[in-house]
Formats: sequence, C-alpha cells, structure tokens
Amino acid sequence: MSSHDDSFVASGTSPTDSAGLDFRCDNHGSVFLLYPLSETAKSWIKDNLPSDAQWFGNAVAVECRFIWPILEGIQIDGLAVQS
Repeated sequence: MSSHDDSFVASGTSPTDSAGLDFRCDNHGSVFLLYPLSETAKSWIKDNLPSDAQWFGNAVAVECRFIWPILEGIQIDGLAVQS
C-alpha cells in the first residue's frame, strides 16, 4: 500500500473491524466502491455527491479519476475511511 493510500486508513483499526469507521473504500481497478458504514456517512453522500450517483448494491460506484477528491472531502469533514 502506498503512503497516499495510508492517509485514508483509520488509525489503529484492523481491516476486519468497522467500529468507528464511516466509510469503506474498495479498489476494483477502474471503479471504486464507496460503502457508507454509518448514518453520518449516508448523510455525507446525500449532501456531497450528485443525486444521480450510481449505486452498486450498498456502495456508490466511483470512477478512479474522482475517488481521491471524494476521499479527501470525507476526511476534511472529519469522517473515517478504510481502504
């Protein structure tokens, strides 16, 4: 994992422990899946992503070119993301 990726991992949280996390972000190559894990995360998506965002099951599908600004916005707003 690169140091750029590390900036989005919640400190002290194991990959299988979602306690205290607001989002999980899974890299699937050209598409990332952004899973809201808390009610705060669901509200953040509603307030910050387009209303026509593409959902894939319980996750928002995000093209790779858009994921970093979204993850930065999530962190700036004080939410925790696991990647």
